[in-house]
Amino acid sequence: MDFKVLASEVFPTMLQAWVGLAFLIVFLVGVSKAASLLYKLIKPIIEPAKAKAGSSQALSFKESAGDWYKSFKMRWLAAPENISMAVKSAWRGRERGLAIFSGVFLSSLVITTVLAYAVGLNQGFFQFALEQEVFDAKIDMQEEPIDGNWDVRTNNSDLWESMCDEFLEMDEFSDCGLVFGRQGIRVSGFFDQNYFASQPLNVEDVSGSTGDWENVSWNYPEAIENGPPTNDKRTIRFYGDGVWDGELGERHSKSIIFGDWPSTAADAEANRSVILPSKIASSADVEVGDTLDNLTFSYVIGQYNIYDVDVDEIYENCNGTTDFNAPAEYVFCKRELNVTNLKVTAIYEEGDFGNPTLLFHPVIVSDSVLSDEQKTILTQNDHAYLGMAVDRTEIPTASTSTATRWLGDLKKGLEEVKGDVRLVDPTTNESYTAEGVTIPRLMVLGPCSDQVSSEMLLEIQSDKFSGENISVGQSDGEVATYDNFTLLFGKSEQNCQPNFPYAFITVEYTDIISGTITFLNILLGFIQVFDYILVIPIVALSFVVLIYGLVLSLEQRRREVSIHRVIGGTEDTLSRMMVLEIYAIGTVAWALGFALASGAVEIVLRAVGFLRFTEAGEIDVNPVLSFASTLVVTLLTVGVAYYYGKKRTSEFLSIEIDEGVRRVAKEKEPNYLLQWAIFTVGLLSYVESWIESRGGFWRWGSGGIIESFIPNAIVLLLGPFFLWIGGALVLSRIGAAGPQILNRLAGWTPAISDIRRGLSGSGSSSSVNRLSLIMLLTLSIVTLAAVQGHTGTLVDERTTNSQNGADLKIQFDSPLTEQEVMTIVNSSIRSVDDNDISEIVSMTSVGSILTSLEEGGSIPTWILFDGHEDTLIWDKQAIPGDEISTISSEWGATSYTAGSGLEGALKEPIVGQFLTIQYTTYSLNQFGIPEVSGVENASVKYVGRHNWVPGYSPAEADNSMVIGEGVYRSLVGGAVADSYSSTIWMFELCEEKEKGCADALETLSADLSSVGGVVFANDWSSTHEQNERNGGLIFGTPGLLSMMFVVAALASVSSAFVFLSLVLSQRKRELAILQAIGASPNQVVRLVLFEIMSILLVSIFLGVTLGLAVSESFNGFFGIFGFLFQLFLGQSDPISRDLVWPWMELVIVNGLVLVAVIASLLFTTRRALKSDLAVVLKGE
Repeated sequence: MDFKVLASEVFPTMLQAWVGLAFLIVFLVGVSKAASLLYKLIKPIIEPAKAKAGSSQALSFKESAGDWYKSFKMRWLAAPENISMAVKSAWRGRERGLAIFSGVFLSSLVITTVLAYAVGLNQGFFQFALEQEVFDAKIDMQEEPIDGNWDVRTNNSDLWESMCDEFLEMDEFSDCGLVFGRQGIRVSGFFDQNYFASQPLNVEDVSGSTGDWENVSWNYPEAIENGPPTNDKRTIRFYGDGVWDGELGERHSKSIIFGDWPSTAADAEANRSVILPSKIASSADVEVGDTLDNLTFSYVIGQYNIYDVDVDEIYENCNGTTDFNAPAEYVFCKRELNVTNLKVTAIYEEGDFGNPTLLFHPVIVSDSVLSDEQKTILTQNDHAYLGMAVDRTEIPTASTSTATRWLGDLKKGLEEVKGDVRLVDPTTNESYTAEGVTIPRLMVLGPCSDQVSSEMLLEIQSDKFSGENISVGQSDGEVATYDNFTLLFGKSEQNCQPNFPYAFITVEYTDIISGTITFLNILLGFIQVFDYILVIPIVALSFVVLIYGLVLSLEQRRREVSIHRVIGGTEDTLSRMMVLEIYAIGTVAWALGFALASGAVEIVLRAVGFLRFTEAGEIDVNPVLSFASTLVVTLLTVGVAYYYGKKRTSEFLSIEIDEGVRRVAKEKEPNYLLQWAIFTVGLLSYVESWIESRGGFWRWGSGGIIESFIPNAIVLLLGPFFLWIGGALVLSRIGAAGPQILNRLAGWTPAISDIRRGLSGSGSSSSVNRLSLIMLLTLSIVTLAAVQGHTGTLVDERTTNSQNGADLKIQFDSPLTEQEVMTIVNSSIRSVDDNDISEIVSMTSVGSILTSLEEGGSIPTWILFDGHEDTLIWDKQAIPGDEISTISSEWGATSYTAGSGLEGALKEPIVGQFLTIQYTTYSLNQFGIPEVSGVENASVKYVGRHNWVPGYSPAEADNSMVIGEGVYRSLVGGAVADSYSSTIWMFELCEEKEKGCADALETLSADLSSVGGVVFANDWSSTHEQNERNGGLIFGTPGLLSMMFVVAALASVSSAFVFLSLVLSQRKRELAILQAIGASPNQVVRLVLFEIMSILLVSIFLGVTLGLAVSESFNGFFGIFGFLFQLFLGQSDPISRDLVWPWMELVIVNGLVLVAVIASLLFTTRRALKSDLAVVLKGE
């Protein structure tokens, strides 16, 4: 976020929130004072006995008001002096002020970052949704085409396209164009069955002198696999003039990989342009510049729900061909049209499957190739719509909800209008006017549309629309319902001048963006719940530091307050001075934390791995918090500091002076039983997660101790927090006992033998306990964030290894031999000419055959050829054992592995058990019928379970057997094995994680994608980027863990310095007494050094240990949400979250803590030793 945004949006909102908090405090104080005054006035009435006893002191309302005025005047006049005293007091007590500052600053930084992160993630999600779509909306004529009735419709495509001129006058739209494609979508709800009735145009056949069009399948089952079962064939769209240039043209051009998108409609018309999807172009082996002699496509003339009409009648009466869509429960009647002489001007890459409204990856053709008659036919059959580009800069991006409301208002404004409608009661024929009735908005088309003013148009609507299903209450209380609307002229098209038609229409606006957002909002809800739960520890830590800083700073002032009272200070004066000091310091700390978080959250949002971020510009968000959110942050930081400070100040002012000076305040005993109970539940979640992650332990299976899903999920979700909080509370007492532990372990050594007595009584104060608690909380979060962050990064890499299998994975449309593939790839390497890839280091393929058992039953069998481990990127989770070289040797011998599904079918074989498999070959007899020509047997030894094979689906591997090349040769023979061919080959080319290699792989895969016969070429780098993006931008985990690590590390270092300085400052008098009774400066320094360092070292050890346990416990939490994400997205991820232990980061952070502690010890102890003993002992 740049300074301009901070100055124009963030700072004004901060000022408003701060003023709002100030007014709220003044209001609440005023209400409290007023309530107190009111109570004094009514006290004689409600407590007459007490009032009689103190009647001499009772005041009238006038006297009370006078006293209040005098008090207010005195406070107002004393305000400058109080402010001056507060500033001087804050300067004298810089250490305690720093404690307040650090607590408020940290809490402000964390809470602001979390809220702003949610806003930015919401905006990033919205941008991610927009990137997937070219068209933002589809505008159809609202009424369905009915034979002989053209009310509020037109079959003139030119007239319909002219509607774009009116829409482009609106600020909300940036581009518009006529499209012949999917029929009008007119639904009344999200699950309306009529959604399937609107069908696209489908390609039926293509022929040409270039290309192998016989090899192209126009079936497209991926369409229904990635969306509702609307249509499972390849679609085609014809674009009008408005789509080729402008915003829509620019959006289309981004996906072009070969050739150029026609820059104007004239270019598209001159070339008779056709733009092909990459898979179609690859299957047909056509290139840019090739010609399509003939293209046949189908359109729908009738659609019938099988439950509404007799299916046999449909087949008999359809004047065309029928197409039955079983999942949609519709039968469609279709006809065909032809276009000829098309030229391939571009090929675009088929990207992700986005919003299914317009269906996926069509063949794109200029509508100039259609005759006027063909355009009329398509328009009459509802295949013509307006494709819209919304001006996305106009859409509010604060959140998807605000964008949805904006888009909903746009839709409503185009479809509806409110007006006064003249209605007729059918029973009496009496007419009257209904005011403010919502009716469809009537629009006028054509060159003469300017002759019809908006007032005339509304009058036409009011006169002729009775409104479908509009019920209007009458004066006698009865309700009359009126029929569907009729038009002014009885038909929609009229001539205002010769040869210049115009038409009245109503429109149906299908919002594609909102449809995408609807899906994403559900996923975003899951993700935000996950993210908010994940940051609970760091938010809780910020409040702990805030409260602890306030406690330490105010505890240090207990004696000061009592002395001020001795010398005449009043409670009101002291209270105002202390609260004002807290409020002022808290305001500065809040402002700095808020501004820093607002400026830095964009960096956090760019995280794609733990402490790894993308370049600026790849994600453009503006995560500015609203006034309400800013006020919440202010209340939770400055407000909490003010409230807690005022409360503690009142407690100090209410104690006896002697008690305050001597510091003998009573402290509440902690509830140790509750702490241990919380810790025990946390330990249970740790054990549960540990057992599940290892697939079982002792008597418990992979389901853990608690096998019921819901109780298990509750333990895994809440347990980590119980472990963290309960563990910190319980273990902090051990950390505070560090001096006693040191005394017992090394008390006999010369280094501490002369200070044993001092160490034996150390570590018992509440301040030391709190210091140990802070160290445990901060360092455990540092450990948690580092472990889970690095684990997430490794999971992304392992997922990529599993999906892509190697540096480069290529699928061809037909099987090729190793030499043939090598020739193609080497040619592409020379074409790319990148120094990072000079040759094929190694290559392999995974073969597949069908074997069987002697007793019957077939087994899908995969073959790993010798040297596969040099190419495939194996992971120890994929194989039995830890070493790929060991299992490769076993495969190379006569061994096999099985997936979990096959293990069950084989009745759970034991490692070392042999199995005989058979391979049957067939040949055609003289009648052309296959018959068995040979059976080969092989005895193979079971060596364990495989979970997946790199580059292949885990679901397929689950029911398959994996064997080596030796067994394969014994089954099929050497000749067949030597001539092996496959459609999928994988390559090792360079070190895929290096930047130069990654860029070279992306370039090479793009070049190979254009080669004829290549279905796809996937490189490791692109797949890894996509996985990182899913984890970063979509799920947000890397950014949050990076933020937690940095903030917790800073908190641990700053807390160690600031709070330790305060603790030692409180002990100046104790150190002075030690000097007074004969302790040397060396003994004092060693006493303090060994005491604090022992506390710190024990706390560091316990904090890191607790963090490791919480990290393991959090694995169950990640597993629960991972399961929910997989259910929602329909994905399967074979990767387990094996924890990574980042010892280097932990050593660095703990080393910085030690440095901060040593610096604090030297600074504070040196100052204490230089103090005047008499002054210190006299207590000022």
